[in-house]
Amino acid sequence: MTQSAPRETRALPAVHRSLGLNALLGSVRGDRSYSILDLGPALEANVRFWSQFSCRLHIYDFYRSYREWKSSVVPGEESEAAAFSSLLLFPEETVFDIILAWDLLNYFDLPELEALVQRLSRWCRPGTLLFALISSLPSIPALPILFRILDREQMILEIPTRETRPCPRYEPRDIARLMAGFTVASSFLSRRGIREYVFAFK
Repeated sequence: MTQSAPRETRALPAVHRSLGLNALLGSVRGDRSYSILDLGPALEANVRFWSQFSCRLHIYDFYRSYREWKSSVVPGEESEAAAFSSLLLFPEETVFDIILAWDLLNYFDLPELEALVQRLSRWCRPGTLLFALISSLPSIPALPILFRILDREQMILEIPTRETRPCPRYEPRDIARLMAGFTVASSFLSRRGIREYVFAFK
């Protein structure tokens, strides 16, 4: 019997030209230091990229941590706000200049997003920038995409699974309500059906 080839579980990586990342970096000056919160997994390429700047990088694989939390609690027993309070713990004096949310907003429902944004706002100050990529496609990968930064305008998109899930396809009015504490500093729609946002905290 001839064995079949193993089924691929990942899609091939693709290079994505990111106008949003370029806009974000346009605000990064060389004469000051930055505190950056990366809500994705620790990726060597991204750590290497940010090392060229004077910054302190905090990496927290938030989606993985939240999934583990959800699988360990009784449904309805704890609120999203309580979860985010226990998962996102930083000293009171912490202030972030940049928050990298990547495509995480696609993977939470509206109550979760509202609680998450409120929690993150705790460590923002006027001018804090939040970078997010929101899909307008009917479906998205079942797990968040890995974004590996090549340079200030290019990222490698690595899709960790070929399985998909329905995309919430948040409308601009949904985003405006959720991000009430922020203004849209920049917004770009790519050919991949991804709208890149750079939000600035009011």
